[in-house]
Amino acid sequence: MATDLHPRPPQRAGAPVRRRRSRPGEQPAGQVLAVMLAGLALAALVNADALVQRAEEKPLGPGRDRSLTIWHPVQDLAHVSQLHRLRSLGDALVGNEERGGTGEVIADAPPPPPAEEEVPAPALRAPTVEEPLRVYIGGDSIVRDAGDAFLQLAAGSPILDPTLHYENATGLTRPDAYDWPAALVDDMATHRPDVAIILFGGNDSQGIQTPTGEVFQTVSEPGWQAEYARRVGGVMDLLRADGRVVLWVGLPPMREAGFDGRVDILNGIYAGEAERRPWVTYVDTFPLFGDADGDYVAQGPGPDGSPVDLRQDDGIHLSSPGATVLARALLDRIDAELRAAEEARGAGTTTSSGPPPPTG
Repeated sequence: MATDLHPRPPQRAGAPVRRRRSRPGEQPAGQVLAVMLAGLALAALVNADALVQRAEEKPLGPGRDRSLTIWHPVQDLAHVSQLHRLRSLGDALVGNEERGGTGEVIADAPPPPPAEEEVPAPALRAPTVEEPLRVYIGGDSIVRDAGDAFLQLAAGSPILDPTLHYENATGLTRPDAYDWPAALVDDMATHRPDVAIILFGGNDSQGIQTPTGEVFQTVSEPGWQAEYARRVGGVMDLLRADGRVVLWVGLPPMREAGFDGRVDILNGIYAGEAERRPWVTYVDTFPLFGDADGDYVAQGPGPDGSPVDLRQDDGIHLSSPGATVLARALLDRIDAELRAAEEARGAGTTTSSGPPPPTG
């Protein structure tokens, strides 16, 4: 029989097992890790807008695509939970509301190209209850809220039939992410709108590639502006149809100085390309959302004339009252187009031009 050379003292049945006592301030490793991960997640949600902006400023390529794939869902969650407002509050408390400037020198927008030929402007048909005026609204997240407000206002009119199509974080510089020209061709064929309201640009201040493979990274480069103008003009051309009026809505002034400078260039391109095309009317939003000098203002006259917050906390998107202000301005513009068309018909003037609208 084997003998235990190191016999253990007998244990009493039910005796408690002695455990190591935690020292003051010590926490289990798992709990510490969980707290750290929660803190990092909260920080990412609070700073989601800045993280997306930083990712968008990266050069074109797989690295930028991977970053946006990660941070765009985080940004969406931050806006749903409203946690992104904590960053805005912190910036306001420390006097750092205008953040994220690039410091780049912003060049003047190129002059509009000369008109190639004189084309008569289109005239809207007279809408009826049986054949209401078909209005299409398309663009990025900035037009989303204005489009929703337009739908609500138009719901009370039996002679308007509006459609809204927006895609967040899209534009004309990155067709590899979302091909708006192709989408617009399909949308025009499907909805056959009498009026097309378009707003792009909120996400377009990034690298752009020409058909020959040249890449221009900043809006201030003449090559960037030339390529972007080519794309804007191409979209305006594909929107053309007999009797269709295109309202190209300019971007509102932006709170961040660098972004606002880039917006000036984009709006100059939109206005210049619209000037060449009688079927396109450029809608300047600076009088609606800027001061006497066209500079950014957070508050202004709301739908009833009383002061309201016109913009969201990010200094980019429109607030609900601001969206209603823009929607009413667009309805007024459509009403003006209808009156002009009626006057032209009464005078016996033919103003319609362009190819017949697509069928189907």
